[in-house]
Amino acid sequence: MTVIVSIVSFILVLLPLIIFHEFGHYFSAKFFKIKVLEFGFGFPPRLFSIWSGRNSLFISKELLLKYKNFNSKKFLFVTTKLTYDRLSVADIFDHKNEIPASLRSEAIEISSHYDQDGKIYFKEMQWSFNLLPLGGFVRPFGEEHSDHPESFYMKKPYQRLIVLISGVLINFLLPFILFFIAFLLPGQIQKSDLIIMDVIKESPAYNSGLKSGDKVLSINGRSMNNMNSLQKIITSSLGEDIEIKIERGIPNVFSKSWEEKFFYNGDIKTFKSRPRWNPPDGQGALGISIYSGNFTKIDSDYGIFGSIKESVFSVFQLFDLSINSVRAMIGGSTNPQFSGPSAVGPIGISQITGQVAVAEIEFRDKIMIFVELTSIISLSLAVINLLPIPALDGGRILFVLIEIARNGKRVSPDKERIVHGLGFIFMLTILFIITAQDIIRIYQGVDVVG
Repeated sequence: MTVIVSIVSFILVLLPLIIFHEFGHYFSAKFFKIKVLEFGFGFPPRLFSIWSGRNSLFISKELLLKYKNFNSKKFLFVTTKLTYDRLSVADIFDHKNEIPASLRSEAIEISSHYDQDGKIYFKEMQWSFNLLPLGGFVRPFGEEHSDHPESFYMKKPYQRLIVLISGVLINFLLPFILFFIAFLLPGQIQKSDLIIMDVIKESPAYNSGLKSGDKVLSINGRSMNNMNSLQKIITSSLGEDIEIKIERGIPNVFSKSWEEKFFYNGDIKTFKSRPRWNPPDGQGALGISIYSGNFTKIDSDYGIFGSIKESVFSVFQLFDLSINSVRAMIGGSTNPQFSGPSAVGPIGISQITGQVAVAEIEFRDKIMIFVELTSIISLSLAVINLLPIPALDGGRILFVLIEIARNGKRVSPDKERIVHGLGFIFMLTILFIITAQDIIRIYQGVDVVG
């Protein structure tokens, strides 16, 4: 049952992110009047397709007479030619493998076609639903080479750049939207007192003046409601000065085991400290141990403007956490917050989503965790897709930038095709290695979060 929950929750988190990414490509392509031949949900093999759109092309009587089965075929491939400022059918093919390799990228698959008054009318946009629900794709017409005015190849460099980068922009924007909606949801937040129980000598906390019994109220002006918010703001601020506001505790010397260890009389103090990247073994970034107690719940009434503010802060904090994670992986940080695996693949992500889905926590808390996880994946997809790796958006963007730098001289389509093919093999290899590590880690019983 847990496996099924993990798979379903993984699909519900990842697939919409990729589909929204592809819709960014789709709508920007349509804006620049680029013909889109296929929008794929998932990866092949194809299960079924829905066709949309309505288009027409001129066709000669000779070609129709030559191809007598035109109206009896369910699907066909046609190539086009531009003559006397009008688009006409150049040739008709039953199957894609019949098309000469030089014309294959320019061929259009059509459905629901018929001829009338020297024209053929057809549906050309395919919405395919595929077996592997791990992604999606948009297939523009004439991506590698074409002289068709509605082809990707014929558009200006800045237009192609916008189409290529639009999916990444969607992935950058989605976390803001998700957090905004999550903060608007009614519900309650768990709040607890965060009391410093021990301060290690010569640690950043000790040198700043923090003491046992200090109740942490806020860091950098933000209220600390629970341990999770405290850990995130410290981990996102490694190596930077932070302002810690506390209420000083007075030891209750004669307290019983069930009584509070400290009294508080409103003695508010503020200290500055700097969390460490590489604390000694067994210590945290500040060198303190925290007791979390006196659990209560408070209403989460942020309102529209408050939700906007919180969503912006949350997304930028995720940026900082992600950047620090990469820096920790490269620099070998000893901070215990980075003790988990440095990278997880689809199996690792499905394990995390499954654990969250079955966790016995409040529904709103579960939503917030899913929003954080989805936002991290979305931002990761955006960053990875921007990297100049062949076969990814960043690799294709690089070729357009090279074209601009060379005053419009393009890299040969054959060479670009080879480079993207090698890049695709490289990405599959990386995915295979990460997936293998996930399987080994799960088999050994190692928790994904360290």
